[in-house]
Formats: sequence, C-alpha cells, structure tokens
Amino acid sequence: MSTFIAAATSVALILSGGGGRGAYQIGVWKALNELRIEIDAVYGTSVGAINGAMISIGDYEFAEKSWLELTFGDIMNIPESVKKLISGKFADLSIPEAIDATRKLISEKGIDISPLREKLKALLPEEKIRNSKVHYGLVAYSVSELKPYMLYIEEIPDGMLADYILSSANFPLFKREEIGGRLFIDGGVYSNIPLKMAIDKGYENIIVVDIGTVGVADILEYIRIFMDRGKIEYIRPREHFATILTFDPEISRKYLLEGYLDTLAHFGKLYGENYYIADNTDIIGFLFKNLDPVKRDIAASLLGVGIPVSEKPEVQYSQYILPRLRLETLSVSDNPNTICLKVLEDVAKFLKIERLKTYTTQELLESICQSQLPAGLIQSIMYQAKYKRLVDFLRFIYINGHKKFDENFLP
Repeated sequence: MSTFIAAATSVALILSGGGGRGAYQIGVWKALNELRIEIDAVYGTSVGAINGAMISIGDYEFAEKSWLELTFGDIMNIPESVKKLISGKFADLSIPEAIDATRKLISEKGIDISPLREKLKALLPEEKIRNSKVHYGLVAYSVSELKPYMLYIEEIPDGMLADYILSSANFPLFKREEIGGRLFIDGGVYSNIPLKMAIDKGYENIIVVDIGTVGVADILEYIRIFMDRGKIEYIRPREHFATILTFDPEISRKYLLEGYLDTLAHFGKLYGENYYIADNTDIIGFLFKNLDPVKRDIAASLLGVGIPVSEKPEVQYSQYILPRLRLETLSVSDNPNTICLKVLEDVAKFLKIERLKTYTTQELLESICQSQLPAGLIQSIMYQAKYKRLVDFLRFIYINGHKKFDENFLP
C-alpha cells in the first residue's frame, strides 16, 4: 500500500511514452480524480505528451471518448498489410504479404501520420492548454542537432504547440517531424519518463505512469532519484494487451479499465496482486471453521491433510490447513488474510477467470467454483498435479458453508 500523501498541495504527474497503450494513463487519471488527488502539473513524452495536454484541459469524459473511438485510420495512412505487420498480427499475413508489407514500410521512408496531425488540432485547443491551471510540458529530440528539448508550455512558441506535441510523439517508424528546419524524433529515445521536468520545477510529490520503455537519460535519473527522493509513486500496467502500435477501441477499453483499477490498488483501495479484490477477508478460514466436524475432516482430506478431530476448529485451521495452503501457493507471508488472497488469486489465474473487474473474496471464490476445468494436455497435467486439491477443497467448503457466510457478512 502506498504511503503517498493524497492531501499534498503540489502534485506533478509524469506520463511516459507507450503508443497505443496510452489509454491506460487516462484510466489512471480517472482514479486520481476519485481519490481526490489534484494534479498541479503534467509532463509527458510521446503519447504521454498528448495525454498530458488533454489532462491539462481537464475534461475526462472527452479524453475517454477520444481513446475509445481511436483507430489506426485516425493515426496513420497505411495499407492493411502494413497495419497487421506493425501491430504484431504476423499470423494473419502470408510470407509474401509480410515481405511486401516490410518493403512498403522501408520504401516510404516512414509512416505518414497526417491523420494524427488533423486529430490533434481538434483534440487539443492550444489556448485552453496555455490558460490551464495545470502546468504542462513535453520532451522532444532533435536528430538534426542530436539535442533533447524539455519544453514547458511557456517555452513553446504560440501556434506551435501541436507541432511540438507531434515531434514528441514521432515514433521511429513515422516520417520525421520538421520544425524550423530541424528534424525531430520521439522524445522517448532520450527521456521516456521526464521526471527531471517535475524536479526542476520543485515538485516533491510526483506520480509516474510508466507504460513504455526507459530512455537513455532515465537510467541515471532513476539512480539519483531513488537515492534522494521518497515521494515518487510509480504506477505500471500489470498486463499488456497488444503492441505499442495497436490502436483499437477494444484494446483501449481494456487499458482504460486497467489503469483505473491499478491506481486504486496502488493507493490501497483494492487488494490482490493479479486480481482486484475489494476486501481482505479470510473467507477460507471462516468457511472451514464453520463446517461441522465431519465436513471439516472431509475438507482437510481433500486438501491432503490429516487433522486431529479432538482439536478446536481454530487450531485445526491455523496449525494444519493454513500451513498446507501456504505451501501450495509458496506464500512468503504467514498472515491468514494474505494466504487466502494468494490461494484465490493463484487458482483464479490458472482457471483463466476474468481479471479486469473488481471482486469481493466471496465473488472470486464463487467464480472459481463455477468455472470450467482446464482443457488441453499440459493444463490437465498441471491441474491434476497441483490445482485439483485446491479446487476440490475450495468448492467443498463453499458449497457447505457459504450460506453461513452470507448470514454473517452480507449487509
């Protein structure tokens, strides 16, 4: 759980580059709004520069809608074969098609992103960004001068904001962006996480949303910051759903939701390492201890444990069941609540239960009990070797004890 002070008066948001994963950052922004963490400044690279400009305007609904409607056609002019190639859909291409797409990509000397230029003019009204209470800045890199530019909004010439944002977001496969005779490439090649911009402005409370790679300057900055700073929060996706050059509304929807949930989890509003769990209840312990003696003995045997029938349920659970559950999941913690979450998450992940939603511990256990057993030889072997005991145990205690749990815990 984060120790970040939500009431801090000066918070800077740093947004990395990451292409089509950028919707994640808008999901983070939604959660920060709900957590009442007010952003005073936003500095970004590449797609982070685009999102930062939208955040400075302050219209979340507009930003979300923009991402959920974004397609390849809004970014670049490319043939379908090239689109499949750069989005990683190699299986959809025959060998001749893949060769032809690669040839087209090389011969054109970069992808035409004129649709993105027109899109930015509509998305990012310059006057609103300049007049925003949220300070704004971006990173670009001049290949003509071999020189980085970390520019705050007041340093960008009037009428040139869209040009500099495009230069910051000039992915290496795109045609080079030209400003004043200088050719620019994606700012991420130098600093994909422009922490320096916030530090140079005196911000100590900083939230970094990292969806991409690390630039050359970021490595040394990491070393200095980790030694000197203690109020920097890093929020990163738990899972990636596509390449950085995939622009698809359904992928964007996943990233939006993941960014929102990851942020709530980061600030301690949700539990779990793989799933998003609203409570930290040891439902396994409750259900087991409230079974009658015969059923407790059956449950233990399903787990491969022998328990002394003369012992109290609390002792049976703490001294026999919990150690086995901890061993089965290789949990480093001996806290019953933590072990319970670890069991539920491990089994749910193996059974491929939907991850991008919030669950209570009871709802996640219900999903486990109602799920289909895995198909495929390797999955079946793993199930028989490790997970069958856990699944049989969980299903038995749930079927025989959930009504009592409902009576005690449901509002």
